[in-house]
Amino acid sequence: MVAGRSRRWFLAAPLLAYLALFLAYPTAYALKLAFTDAPTGGFPSLENFRVLWHDALFWQALVGNVVLPALTVALELVSGLGLALLVASRVPARRLLRAVIVVPFALPEIVFLTIMRYVFAPHGYANAALVAAGVGPVEWLRPGRPLAYATVVAVDAWHTTPVAFLLLVAALAAMPEEIGEAARLDGAGAVRRLAFVTLPLLRPTLLAVVLLRGLDALRVFATPLVLAGVEGVPVLSTFAYHQWSDYGNDGAAAAAATVLAVLSAVACLPLLRRAATR
Repeated sequence: MVAGRSRRWFLAAPLLAYLALFLAYPTAYALKLAFTDAPTGGFPSLENFRVLWHDALFWQALVGNVVLPALTVALELVSGLGLALLVASRVPARRLLRAVIVVPFALPEIVFLTIMRYVFAPHGYANAALVAAGVGPVEWLRPGRPLAYATVVAVDAWHTTPVAFLLLVAALAAMPEEIGEAARLDGAGAVRRLAFVTLPLLRPTLLAVVLLRGLDALRVFATPLVLAGVEGVPVLSTFAYHQWSDYGNDGAAAAAATVLAVLSAVACLPLLRRAATR
């Protein structure tokens, strides 16, 4: 009995050490920074949150951290489902199509975003194509404009849609063909089969996609930072980075990170509760 208990502790020790070193300690230290006021000697204070309250860029980042993930996940869900249905319909060269769809996600993020930066630059490939078509150049990433937000959403969705696609195409492959065949024999058309057969069977996978990508999209950082800069399309993670790297304000950066953590928890609780009750 003692030997078995010792063996379990021996196996669990690396995991506990990892959680303490890379999760518990950084979290505790970040909360300490967020709720202390360094100029007054480090006493407990809400001064950092008061600074955020009066910072207009923080409110823009908070709104951006709600709008961008919602639009990105919605676009990924629709695109991933459409591509999965296309591949599952046994179109010609579907293996090649599947490989092409996964390519953006297979690229390192910084490589993909650098390519997109060249595509949407003022003299980039997108504007070159528009000029050749006689339409004229477009300011894709002008700071604060709706088009800049739309461009960031499109690029982020393009990079991560393969995640939704792979999950959904696997769910479609595991779906019993007899159910769809029975609906077809009963006279249900393609639209009715999709609405009343395919989508209800895919509901657990769709929920998993929303949970997985929703959590990841809430902490979006590299895409808006590389494409539009800190103030071009602000989100909480880039705002915190801005406070830390440009102003050296560790307390405000930690407070913004705390707000992001609370926002993530609040956004995901309903989805987690729904998943637990299924």
